[in-house]
Amino acid sequence: MPFLKLIQIPVGSEFAVKDLLTKYPVFWDESFKTLQDIIRLKDISTGLVFEITKFGGLLKTSEYLKVAESLGLETMISSRIEHPITLNWAKKIKESFNYIDLNYEHYIEKTSK
Repeated sequence: MPFLKLIQIPVGSEFAVKDLLTKYPVFWDESFKTLQDIIRLKDISTGLVFEITKFGGLLKTSEYLKVAESLGLETMISSRIEHPITLNWAKKIKESFNYIDLNYEHYIEKTSK
């Protein structure tokens, strides 16, 4: 899925984009951290962005993934720039998600040092 533009919406203001769903895919990242957030966002979402460390590990990630899928939401696995172990685990479970964003190269800017 090509992403044309990334916009940031303050947490709590998500319903402001409800009309965009008819024209664009809408994936939430920072707006969801709990199961209650998934329920709150289900009707104004195409999908959700998952990170292993966001939920405290693989078990919670698996639990939240099952809930999102049961609600018909698409999922994306991403990984913050943290420890290499996080990236390794994310790569091991990536086939469970609809989309994968685990390429750090587009996040890192090389300096002259």
